[in-house]
Amino acid sequence: HDDEELADELVVELPAEAVAMANISIDRVSRGRIAKTIELPGEVGFNEDRLVHIAPRFAGIAIKTSYRVGDYVDSGAVVAVVESNESMNAYPIKTPISGWVIERHITPGEFVSEENSIYVIADLSLVWVNLAVYPGDADRIKKGQDVSLSAIGSDIRSTGAVDYVTPIMDVHTRSLTARVILSNRDNEWRPGTFVKGTVVAGTGDEGLVVARDAVQHLDEETVVFVVDGTNRFRPVDVVTGDYDENNIRILSGLEEGVEYVANGAFELKAKIITSAMDGHAGHGH
Repeated sequence: HDDEELADELVVELPAEAVAMANISIDRVSRGRIAKTIELPGEVGFNEDRLVHIAPRFAGIAIKTSYRVGDYVDSGAVVAVVESNESMNAYPIKTPISGWVIERHITPGEFVSEENSIYVIADLSLVWVNLAVYPGDADRIKKGQDVSLSAIGSDIRSTGAVDYVTPIMDVHTRSLTARVILSNRDNEWRPGTFVKGTVVAGTGDEGLVVARDAVQHLDEETVVFVVDGTNRFRPVDVVTGDYDENNIRILSGLEEGVEYVANGAFELKAKIITSAMDGHAGHGH
């Protein structure tokens, strides 16, 4: 086969119902920029501005305790009653915030001191996501940058922005911390959960871009399927450059405005491979 015949053999023609079943969608090659992203490991932590250590005002004997670890308490609720050693009078101890009991260090009948916490209450409606920023990326992470967050080991996702970057390198981890304050009304983001943060740290030069899923590898070549008539698609060799989560840059092989298969390209590649294996080279039907 000469090159022209080979190119003709690779054209895939499908009936309209097959195009619909393959969920093929068409877009046009456009100009755009590729987002420059940095992936950072991190962990969900407590909002330390809303983490309260409750201690007795006066040392004494615990008479009553009202809550256990895991309980939710409302602001102003009495969490314990203590009999003061000084006055011998019992007095209530109240929580200044609403939140979850994450620690309890009091049992009825034991001595408690004003020097030690008897309860730790955490408001989890907002959590801090602390991302580790290593020296190579330190100059590229700034307050206000957008961050996509994903919990390791689950499908929990969210977005936020860098709220604060520590100015000092941690001597143990040799990293800075970039903090994202995240709404957590549904309590999905549990403190202690490991996360991955993807920070948008700028964009590349403008150029031609296509959907990332459009680019496929066929016969050791990198290709994009272009529209070659009604329900006809032809693979075109391309040279690719940078990519981000959604798009990939095309350095050569396509022109602006050309219609291409943005979704469903993998199915077209599979059709060509299957036809070749069956020995029925030519148009796919």
